[in-house]
Amino acid sequence: MQARQTRITGIILIVLGIVAVFKLWWLLPAALLALGGAVIYRRQRAIGRVAEAVQALLWGVGLAALLLADFIFPGVLILGGVSLLLRGREGDMDARLRTMVARLRRAPATSAPQSAPPPPVTVIAENERPATNETIRL
Repeated sequence: MQARQTRITGIILIVLGIVAVFKLWWLLPAALLALGGAVIYRRQRAIGRVAEAVQALLWGVGLAALLLADFIFPGVLILGGVSLLLRGREGDMDARLRTMVARLRRAPATSAPQSAPPPPVTVIAENERPATNETIRL
């Protein structure tokens, strides 16, 4: 547990340093909302409350996106409507989300161009060699 806390503290310090250097303080509230939604999602899903987990992720990430887009009031209305329409289907949405994340983890980060297959190699046995007037020195 101690190593995990140390790692998390180190990551937080690095992120805060990057934010300070590039003056990205305006990103912190949105990042905290998205991170909060993701943390609540993981905790609620771990205890078997999938519906609450999906709703928490929707609201956390949704509010973060609305904050970044400066679309708060009408966006909250839209987000509320999406939340109501999602009720009862959280299990399906969770399965889709997990499938999408699994696909993203398996996909290569960059797709390198495929090279042409090597030309076929022909192996000639010792007794099948064509007769040439060349002398082979050993």
